[in-house]
Amino acid sequence: MFRTILAGWIVVLSLINGISAHVEQAKLEEECKIADICRHDQVPVCGIDSCGEMRTFIDTCDMHEFNCDSKKDFSQKPTHECWVTCKRGRSFKKPLYNADCNSVYKN
Repeated sequence: MFRTILAGWIVVLSLINGISAHVEQAKLEEECKIADICRHDQVPVCGIDSCGEMRTFIDTCDMHEFNCDSKKDFSQKPTHECWVTCKRGRSFKKPLYNADCNSVYKN
């Protein structure tokens, strides 16, 4: 009985992992498509990723290109949030932001 339940959970978890990887790949492909058609406007933007890394970008197109090239997931935040923590093209990691990240960063 226990082995059957354990085997069932293993199957469920492997399916979830496969779906998650597919979604991440789809998001990455979308970032690359946006980067290909995007027109640069030179309006600086602040971005933050799922691990809490904050970074400034030249514009939103630059952020999409960076996400595509480096397989990251930065999303736009209000520009003033980056002014205090980072300069253009530099990054800052918030401590203890996401438990899924490989390591915990401290400033």
